[in-house]
Amino acid sequence: MTGRPRDPAVDDAIRRATLELAAEAGAPGVTMEGIAARSGVSKQTVYRRYGGKGEAILDALAWFAAARLPTPDTGSLRDDICVLLTATFAAQQGVSGVLNRALISEALQDEDFTELLWKRLTGPRREEVAKIIRRARDRGEVSHPDEEFLIDLVFGPMWYRLLFDRVSLDRGYAAAIADTVAVAARLDGGGAALAP
Repeated sequence: MTGRPRDPAVDDAIRRATLELAAEAGAPGVTMEGIAARSGVSKQTVYRRYGGKGEAILDALAWFAAARLPTPDTGSLRDDICVLLTATFAAQQGVSGVLNRALISEALQDEDFTELLWKRLTGPRREEVAKIIRRARDRGEVSHPDEEFLIDLVFGPMWYRLLFDRVSLDRGYAAAIADTVAVAARLDGGGAALAP
């Protein structure tokens, strides 16, 4: 016998409550009890879905990213990366940045949580960039053989700046990364540029 299916409206209410609490009081202000009270569901309902606050925050942030961050298709690798990073950096100036920092802190202390973070948030965001790179490869804009390396170039600077200098995550920085990725994409993997 199986239980009742989860109600998507309840899931969304919990996610919204988590984001609202974080926006008001930062990650320390998010508690399982607070999520239950804000979302209008019982604590038992929240605990049935999540093993703890970190999992609730992770789910809310993954939901936010899937709904609000674009996977652009401008016809240009450089422009696609710039649009994606500009939107991502804008989100990092608000609740998204606060929660990403909290998730990294938890991941550094818990390897199981690190795997969950990769599965639910980091991996899906990387897959969106992989789609952009594959389309660009089909157009002849990408010669570099290592897709994972190019994705690292897209997101690595963001994580560094998010931890140490979040304010610098702006449109200009997004454009600089996009320019760098576009150049790197035309390399052969050994440092030589291939002919356009």
